[in-house]
Amino acid sequence: MPENKMQYSDKINELLSEMPEFVSDFIYNFGRVENYATKLEYCRDIKVYLEFITNYLPKYCDKSIKDLSIDDVANIEILDINRFLTTLSGNHKESTVKRKRASLSSMYGFFVATGKMSRNPIAATKTIKIPSKDVIYLTNDEQRILLDTVRHGTNLHDSVAKVHYIYADRDSAMFILLLDTGLRVSEMLDTDIIDFNLNDCSVVVKRKGGDTQIIYYSDECRDYLDTYFTSQKAKYGLSSNNLKFPAFTTTTGNRLGVRAVEILVKKYVAVCLPEKARIISPHKLRSSFAMSFYAASDNDILLLKKKMNHKSIQTTNIYAKASDTAMKESRSLLQGLR
Repeated sequence: MPENKMQYSDKINELLSEMPEFVSDFIYNFGRVENYATKLEYCRDIKVYLEFITNYLPKYCDKSIKDLSIDDVANIEILDINRFLTTLSGNHKESTVKRKRASLSSMYGFFVATGKMSRNPIAATKTIKIPSKDVIYLTNDEQRILLDTVRHGTNLHDSVAKVHYIYADRDSAMFILLLDTGLRVSEMLDTDIIDFNLNDCSVVVKRKGGDTQIIYYSDECRDYLDTYFTSQKAKYGLSSNNLKFPAFTTTTGNRLGVRAVEILVKKYVAVCLPEKARIISPHKLRSSFAMSFYAASDNDILLLKKKMNHKSIQTTNIYAKASDTAMKESRSLLQGLR
């Protein structure tokens, strides 16, 4: 087991040892949750809920959370769960409360599905509405400006511009790939050179959640990847037999980290689009892809959902709504120019 999974596993087991056995049944048998970090969050959320039951509900105040039975939890009143959610709202952001509610709903739903409970009381509790946020992204013109700076070092300060040639091929390949595909930075950085098929412009990627998917990119992106990989193969003596080598590396050959890409995005955006330096992050490049692709695909929301690897169409819909708003707000752009 990888070290990070081992660390998560230890923390999960520690929490489970403090809770009733039925919680372990859920955590290790709920098929939709494979990610260890998610399992850990479920454990934490459920423990907070069980602590509320034993601390604030008179019927259970003589019990420790370890003593609670599955029937105890099954018989919690809807009003008491609403009270729990209201208590959380006073100390947490709405998004956090919504996530905790979803954790409990998954637990109750699992036990209903396995016949150990007759009802899911969470289904009747109040839903948590999160105010919609504006989608922050780069327009097509802004993307072109950014890529020009990444490729050629345009507007970089002299000391940085002098050494830009060392990073230009790598950074160009990375930025074009992100804007071309909407990949998450972590997904991109987990790839090896062997995962890329330059002949059909594709890359095999392990997506968030563990699924493997073939992602396609443009001919232009392929050309930049080819240039970068060719230099990497020459630098590190790589042949067709040993291409299980990180696709994107530091100058010493180590796999590049997410934090390094965050710094690169800030560096380039600061000099070419200074007004957006504080709000553009690697994830906003993913949003930029989504907005551009949605428009270019004639508003094909289902295809965008697949491209973005979203589990729910509701997540994808934020880009559709943002695109509709942008269209409405742009209706008078030509006014006064005729």
